[in-house]
Amino acid sequence: MYIELFCASTEMPSEKPRLTIYLDAATKAELEVLAALNDRPVSNYVLHLVKREIQQAKASGVLTDKTQQ
Repeated sequence: MYIELFCASTEMPSEKPRLTIYLDAATKAELEVLAALNDRPVSNYVLHLVKREIQQAKASGVLTDKTQQ
């Protein structure tokens, strides 16, 4: 099973790159619950998690200008 991480809307399609991930059914179900508990659509919740992880990696020095080259 896979989910595509993008938001469907009546607006013009996003110019942002799209990311597809594959999850097992249990993980997808748990992700949907967590997103709902945070009042977010799944794609927005995943974006939030990714940005938070990147911020933490930068703050701890794991992700630097040199590691991004």
